[in-house]
Amino acid sequence: MQRRNGLFWGIFLLTLGVLFLARRAGWLDVDWHSLVNLWPVLLILAGVNLILERRGNPAAFITTIMLAVALPTTLFGFFSHNRDRDHDGFHMRWNHDDDDDDNDHTYSDNDSGDNDDDDDNNDDDYREERERRNVESAETHSNTFSEAMDANAHEAVLKLSGGAGRFFISDPTSELIKADTKQTVGTYSMSVDRDPTTHTPTIELKPKNEHEHINLKDGDFENRVDVHLNATPIWTMDVALGAGQGNLDLSQYAVKNMKIGAGAADLDLKLGAKADQADIKLDVGAASVTVHVPKEVGCRIKKDGALNVEHLDDFTDVGGGEFVSPGYDASQKKMTIRYNGGISSFRVVRY
Repeated sequence: MQRRNGLFWGIFLLTLGVLFLARRAGWLDVDWHSLVNLWPVLLILAGVNLILERRGNPAAFITTIMLAVALPTTLFGFFSHNRDRDHDGFHMRWNHDDDDDDNDHTYSDNDSGDNDDDDDNNDDDYREERERRNVESAETHSNTFSEAMDANAHEAVLKLSGGAGRFFISDPTSELIKADTKQTVGTYSMSVDRDPTTHTPTIELKPKNEHEHINLKDGDFENRVDVHLNATPIWTMDVALGAGQGNLDLSQYAVKNMKIGAGAADLDLKLGAKADQADIKLDVGAASVTVHVPKEVGCRIKKDGALNVEHLDDFTDVGGGEFVSPGYDASQKKMTIRYNGGISSFRVVRY
């Protein structure tokens, strides 16, 4: 089983790398719309693969290879289709004007009714506009957000969202929060609402326009967020990430509740031992997730997800998709990790 998991991820990454290389080299001329519409085949293929694996059928080897090729191809096609659709939508607005002219059926003396020259001009206009937008998007915008710490705030809430990009939480600050953002598309905004009774602040840091088109072409896009929090309050966190990287070092913070949603991301999460009880929920798609847990904390893992590659070497399988760390019942501090993954790699390391 472990060898087959390694085969899956090896072919998955190999296929994805070849597709990106082929696109950059201009080798691909594919109808992505037709390909993306075949996504239900992935569900069928995944179901067949699970059935064959459970029965120990050798044919599972073949379906594993097929799935490892089909999944990255479909994901790549989805993002390529969306990108091309945005460009085509702009181009169609130019052609729409030409269609109106065609309906009038009136031409000048030098126009035979052939729109080839018009189409060439439209293509040139489209390329010029695309290049102009790419130049504008290459400009990096930097911002710093901060909020003063209130000594009466014993708890705090952080809501962080960012789509595709790189996200970091690291060393504490004397302020309630200090965040540095760098992006080539759009800007971020931060709001802080304080409960008048409990003095609990709720911080929301997110892009101003979460639906703005992002060009993921290498070199054209940057989205980085560095967050530093105050270590005094007990934290509740809700983090929503898209594709990219998340490096969240929370070892110096008391985190009692945390929810992370991520798409195709590489997530590294380091938890601490400052909270007596901690509840961590991870809901990811095609992601690689590594969680670091202190050895002095009793940890229970509740896992859900059929196509996960898991590395839980220091944990005991107690059945029903649950795992516990050694000496869990005797531990004074406890942590529960609820993991729901699509096609992902999940590792928990005790330190």
